[in-house]
Amino acid sequence: MRISFKNLALLLLLLFLVLFFPKPALASYDPNAFKLLSELLITFTVAVTLHILNTSKEKKLICMTAELAETRLKLKESDDKIKTLLVNLNVGVALFSPKGEFLLCNRKFIELGSPKNLADKGEPLVEQSLKKQSLIEHLPKVSLEEVIIHYINEDGQSLTMDEFPLFKVLSTGKPSREQVIGIKNPDNGSVRWAMGDHEPEFDEAGELSKVLVTIVDITDRKNSEKALKESENRLSAFLKVMPDMFFLLDRNGYLIDNYIENTIIPSHMQSDFLGKNIKNLDFVDEYIAELTFQNIEKLFGTGEIQTFEFCSQKLGQETFFEARLVLCGDDKVLAVVRDISQRKVSEVKLYNMSIHDTPTNLYNRNYFEQALDKYLDKNTSGMGIVICDIDGLKLVNDTLGHAVGDDYLKTAATILCQCFDCNDVVARIGGDEFAVLIKHTTTKELSAISSEIDRLLAMINTEERIIPISMSLGYAVGDGTQKDLKELLKIADNLMYREKLHHRQSEKSKNIDILTKMLEVRDFITEGHGDRMQELSGKLAEAIGMSNNDIKDMHLFAQFHDIGKVGIPDRILFKPGRLTDEEMNEMKLHTEIGYRIAESSPDLIHISDWILKHHEWWDGNGYPFKLKGEEIPVQSRILSIVDAFDAMTNNRPYRKALSKEEALLEIVKFKGTQFDPKLVDKFVELS
Repeated sequence: MRISFKNLALLLLLLFLVLFFPKPALASYDPNAFKLLSELLITFTVAVTLHILNTSKEKKLICMTAELAETRLKLKESDDKIKTLLVNLNVGVALFSPKGEFLLCNRKFIELGSPKNLADKGEPLVEQSLKKQSLIEHLPKVSLEEVIIHYINEDGQSLTMDEFPLFKVLSTGKPSREQVIGIKNPDNGSVRWAMGDHEPEFDEAGELSKVLVTIVDITDRKNSEKALKESENRLSAFLKVMPDMFFLLDRNGYLIDNYIENTIIPSHMQSDFLGKNIKNLDFVDEYIAELTFQNIEKLFGTGEIQTFEFCSQKLGQETFFEARLVLCGDDKVLAVVRDISQRKVSEVKLYNMSIHDTPTNLYNRNYFEQALDKYLDKNTSGMGIVICDIDGLKLVNDTLGHAVGDDYLKTAATILCQCFDCNDVVARIGGDEFAVLIKHTTTKELSAISSEIDRLLAMINTEERIIPISMSLGYAVGDGTQKDLKELLKIADNLMYREKLHHRQSEKSKNIDILTKMLEVRDFITEGHGDRMQELSGKLAEAIGMSNNDIKDMHLFAQFHDIGKVGIPDRILFKPGRLTDEEMNEMKLHTEIGYRIAESSPDLIHISDWILKHHEWWDGNGYPFKLKGEEIPVQSRILSIVDAFDAMTNNRPYRKALSKEEALLEIVKFKGTQFDPKLVDKFVELS
């Protein structure tokens, strides 16, 4: 219960009267004295009360002063913390007036915004003394134009004053957030990237009062973005040049993502894949889908890459693909699909090359032997093997060249293909040898085929051929007694060689006629050159005491010494002017060609060495072996003189003939160098 001031005064008065005035005094009550006493008591009471009230207020004032001091201390501590936070914050913070004037910023703002970092050794546009300041209220005297020339946008273009974010906020009053600016280092051109937010603040009247700017260093992020973009560009380039299709699937076969540009998939179909199951794709049939699901399950079961091939005929043509499946995370599959149609074509070509002979396009020996191996330990009854060999192919190659020899091979291959069924295995098993495997035949059938081959050869040889084509043939038919086809092959091979021996005996006399015909075709024995050579060389051989048989061989040698020129191109052989060094080197090969021709002919083999060496010189400067003196066969030395003399005394395309006397003088001139001195003396005597 509260006591009022009046009641309190009365109470104090009563207490005073009771304590200080005796009862007799009270009995002799004087009204004036009592009034005076009452006033004194009231005054006293008021004084006491005011004193008590004043004391209470003083206590309250002291308490409030203490509280205010504590609040100021806390405010100072808070201010220090904010300053410390702003100083150490890794974010640049600044305040600007509505006119764009700088008010306040932390050191990080200067570091990020100046063209040089404060940590650089060189002096930045901002003075180094700013390092020591916590919050900066006065910037050094640097114009914004000096600074902004180093600012660029994200495209690398220089910023203008109008594009500067602060000025945009000041002019529009609207905030600008996440603005990216690059600050170029004027020394090395490196760029530091910063991202800033510009927040306008307004007073109670709605007027712009200040702009708060915060910026952060995003150089690392930009560099990471640049590296990521470069990586993406490289990956994109890789993907563009790669012919593969990439599909991301879930375990159930639904397409999550794909990359199929520049592939065989038509562009109008490429956008329809996502979200579909592979079994619902237009170009995937039921077999391919089932094969894919089998490999997906195997992939999840083993964790190993799965590879399989398939063929699709739903893209307008037969197309072969190779698919590789690899795990992508815990529940996804990356499928890399490559069109391997060209590879398949190449594989077929390579396989065909491995089993076929290139010149004839028949099967080769490798394939033929594989065909024989298929019938190992099997009954050979009714199976036939034919072996054929082109006669004299070496002579054709040595005289007319390997190109003509290849034509002979192709002719033989054509005849065999005409005479045998397409199911028979017709193969070239050697240089001039062919073999045929027939699964069902008889001796009578093979005899008829042999006769047909002879008929076709005879018809072909009616054409104008320098060397007729001839084939020796042997065949055998299994009767069940042979253990395998290789034994049957050996029988047929022996029969072929028997016929070949018969051909050699019957055609031996034809070799000279063939070679003579070759010389006639190339105009080497026209105008009596061959006759003169035989006459002159025979006389010189007789003069030095050779026997009749040696003189006959000398006549043969004189006739065929230049047989190797049949292998020299006409452009060189009949050139009207002098030959170049390169042409002369090719012309010199005629001695080696002639040697090979003579070696392949039984009638000329004994003079082959003379043909090879008839251009050797006495002093060792001839060809092809640079033999000297009597290292050269005497027959070659005789022919060397006779050939030179006949050449000089008859017209040539590039010069007129010399007289007999002039030619002899030239022969004597080269005595001891080109010619044998003793033979020259004998030749001059005979002339």
